[in-house]
Amino acid sequence: MLLSSLCVFVVRSYVIGARPITDQSVSGFWAKVTQRLELHPREVLTPLKHYSRAENESLVIPNPVPLTGQQTQELNSTEILGNDTHQASGLITNNPETLSRVDCFDLSTGRDNKCWKELKLTEWVQEWWETHYCYADEGFAECFLRQEGFPSLDCTGIKPGACVAPMSDGLNRKPYLFYVVYNIYAINQFFLSWWQAVEAASNIAVNNVDEIVQLLDPLDETNLIVGDIMIALTALFAVLPPIIDHFADKFDQFAGRWREAADVMQGAMFVEPQIARYLFPQDSGHSQVVQMAFLHSDLGDIIQRIQNNLNMTVSSIMSNTSLFLTFASLGNFSANPPSLPTQTNYLLYGFNTYLISQALNGNDIHGTFAPGTNPQALATNGTTLNYPIACNEYNEQNVCDSWWYSERHKSAFGLDHFNHMERGYGDVLTHLLTNYTTGELLFDNALACNSAGDYGKPINVTVTRSGVDTACLSQLKIATWNMDCTGPLDHECEFLNQKAQNMFLGNCGSQSAHNMMDSPVYCVPNGYLGPLITQDKYRLKR
Repeated sequence: MLLSSLCVFVVRSYVIGARPITDQSVSGFWAKVTQRLELHPREVLTPLKHYSRAENESLVIPNPVPLTGQQTQELNSTEILGNDTHQASGLITNNPETLSRVDCFDLSTGRDNKCWKELKLTEWVQEWWETHYCYADEGFAECFLRQEGFPSLDCTGIKPGACVAPMSDGLNRKPYLFYVVYNIYAINQFFLSWWQAVEAASNIAVNNVDEIVQLLDPLDETNLIVGDIMIALTALFAVLPPIIDHFADKFDQFAGRWREAADVMQGAMFVEPQIARYLFPQDSGHSQVVQMAFLHSDLGDIIQRIQNNLNMTVSSIMSNTSLFLTFASLGNFSANPPSLPTQTNYLLYGFNTYLISQALNGNDIHGTFAPGTNPQALATNGTTLNYPIACNEYNEQNVCDSWWYSERHKSAFGLDHFNHMERGYGDVLTHLLTNYTTGELLFDNALACNSAGDYGKPINVTVTRSGVDTACLSQLKIATWNMDCTGPLDHECEFLNQKAQNMFLGNCGSQSAHNMMDSPVYCVPNGYLGPLITQDKYRLKR
């Protein structure tokens, strides 16, 4: 009688997708449950009844986990994850001294990222999904949490306070169930931390816009592409790896958390490119242009769109089993889940770099590149120079005089105003690299963009096996000094890939230029580092 009633009830249930319940699917369901008992003898799930959401909204879903008490969702539980000794009842934390001795089948020994693979949880989840039926409007996470006894846990999107750490003494005796529930929670919290970092960064971003505009004074009509701004603000991996080493000495743990978070996103997007399309949708709004003069007032709307994209990404992951497994199977969310730190200035380095490069372009200020040249060495190794340079040592930002020195390229970069080549930008560079960006992001990134022929093109996000490349984050135009020209003097001696400035090698107006006893004095840009600096045939003036 009981079996007959159950069969009638199952047939009347709603199903998700196009998977109707038939006699064959019911028999297949019980067959797969029996098969699971053989696959996982240490972890048995009690078969569940299935309900129609519309017809049975008031029914209590039976809990297959033998709990000693009602499970709880503590709103402040995130704060007690990790090594806190005052954890709530039922919450499994990690002791770093015993982490290496974790037994994945015994949760009392702690959690470990190895357990997802060791317990073969990807196959376990796929098996669960094939043998359980959900409401037509339910995604994976909602269905799993409801059927496994956590109906009040809402992890379907970014909703602060709704998806909290699952805790119950009974859950702690079910390792398969625990790790899946915990990964649902941890993945949601990862994106929540990203969403909150963007939220916290928004006010700082507004201030940075004002400060950068005041410092560089770009033309009001300098245009910015909305899609570029969104990528620069969203792509936490856009500043990796160049900037990580810049922070490593001062913020070891801080930098490590960013690297881990970036690695998670890189791995997931390579496996499932659809994730990148959620984060960086290419719609008509992305091609909109805003003027830098009005970016201050437009930034709030752009931030909101970024947060909406993050929420859409979470909703898609939680509703789609394949996307969920893409993240969970990386093995990053079972022990100490990655989350973005609260130091939101770091998130803004990509945005600041894009903004600074566009402001410089708007003022006709180009980056300059002196291949294989170290200005500090020129100033200190006894080389006779055509004019003195103040470069006995580099400051904390690797700047001396008018140049930033790239350890990657073993070369010097500078800034050159094409209408005022007498201006030096050493102090400006130090200020920018101290507060808003790094030389690696501003110059190395721009050189790569220019060398690939992508200068002036929109920022592009490319996912490959080696990682995520955010090309042209710095839109600065790079002009390379002609290092082969030692004379005769002409305009071709200035740059290899750029037309010379009008005043290059012009008469500097010095009296000595008109003195028959003296050789002429030729004008070069303040940041000139071409080969003429080391010859004595021609007199130069910065």
